[in-house]
Amino acid sequence: MASVLLVEDELTLARQVRRALELSGHEVSVVESGGGVLPALEADPPDLVLLDLRLPDASGLDVLRDIRRQFGDLPVVLMTAYSSVEDAVEAMRRGASDYLAKPLDLEKLRQLVDRLISDQRRDRELDYHRRRSQTSAMGVMSHSPAIDQMFAQLERLAEAGLPPGKRPAILLTGETGTGKGVVARAIHDRLGDGPFIEVNCTAMPATLVEAELLGHEKGSFTDARVARAGLLEAAEGGTLFLDEIGHLQLDLQAKFLKVIEERRVRRLGSSRERAVDVHVIAATNRDLDEAVEEGGFREDLLHRLRVLSFEIPPLRERPEDIDLLAPHFCEVLGQLYGGRKVCLGDDALAALRAYPWPGNVRELRNVLERAILLTRSEELHVDLLAGFLRRSDAGTTPAGFSLPEGGVRLEELERDLLRQALERAKGNRTRAAALLGLSRHALRYRMEKHEID
Repeated sequence: MASVLLVEDELTLARQVRRALELSGHEVSVVESGGGVLPALEADPPDLVLLDLRLPDASGLDVLRDIRRQFGDLPVVLMTAYSSVEDAVEAMRRGASDYLAKPLDLEKLRQLVDRLISDQRRDRELDYHRRRSQTSAMGVMSHSPAIDQMFAQLERLAEAGLPPGKRPAILLTGETGTGKGVVARAIHDRLGDGPFIEVNCTAMPATLVEAELLGHEKGSFTDARVARAGLLEAAEGGTLFLDEIGHLQLDLQAKFLKVIEERRVRRLGSSRERAVDVHVIAATNRDLDEAVEEGGFREDLLHRLRVLSFEIPPLRERPEDIDLLAPHFCEVLGQLYGGRKVCLGDDALAALRAYPWPGNVRELRNVLERAILLTRSEELHVDLLAGFLRRSDAGTTPAGFSLPEGGVRLEELERDLLRQALERAKGNRTRAAALLGLSRHALRYRMEKHEID
């Protein structure tokens, strides 16, 4: 869906064009004279302008020139009953996106508008990725039953064939570095095409998050020299991935809740809302239930985000994935640094399997990258990797512990450790899980098993 400004003084034709485009899901406003174009654009810039060449008070070519001066690359299509090669050449020279002769073929008009809007959104996405200057994510590589189960459930959603704006929001939880962004991209690829726009809610200054997400109009704040579509509009027809949403400011949470519920967005400085067709995937390593209790996260937004919720297990709970990920990283990083083939010795792979990976997949990649940078060898061994694996006593059994002569009741020991960790963490499940070297999901499972409240 897009907003279109129609500049046409023939009211019957204007009604026909407006009806045809609204049936295609676009929002259309009408201006009858050249003098009203710039004020209309300044008040609420559209996604595209349909401009009559002959207006009662101005030439469409002159209006086009003024639009180009003030609104840059805004798509403009000229329409005229006085079709000629000279007019077409002059219109394209002045920056028109296309040229239509009257009487208009409404079906061709709809197709042209849809194509130009699609091109504009593609350019927005490309511009977004250029500004980010980050490497695209790799696909999900996992043998984990939890990951397999997640994609089995998503298969049913894919079979429904819903457009992005009709799909339920998805919330991904898990420790830092487990690959939530990679999983989000894989979900997007499985559910359909369109842009994939990623927003890290902690990476942008708080004062800019709203303008980046919602967009802004010219003059809405000091540095807003031109109108700019927000990332929600850039994600039109695709997916908006909100990473670290647990740290989104409360006032923005309220606005974003409205966006999810109504699928409409209003740019900063604008009085008009725009419909958006966007699927929302969010991710966090924060305990959002706890954040709700502490007043740091809106309960109604949590319910909206958690229509479908998946916890990504930490790497220590899916050691089988190390056999996939480690050789893959060696291949990719070997090519990156010197174009060579790098593999893992059996002793190195065994050491990687035995390590608890507190930094998860991100730490695994970083360890292998450091090792490959510091050696010319084509095979990595444990003596090289050992120096990069940090030692941590968190979640491990003390070296001096030995089994008593009379033995122990393992269930009672586990129950007692769970209670001690919860008491030390003052009931905070995330901290208690960290003390025991567990994920929050694993802690919850063991609490239910031992009937601990």
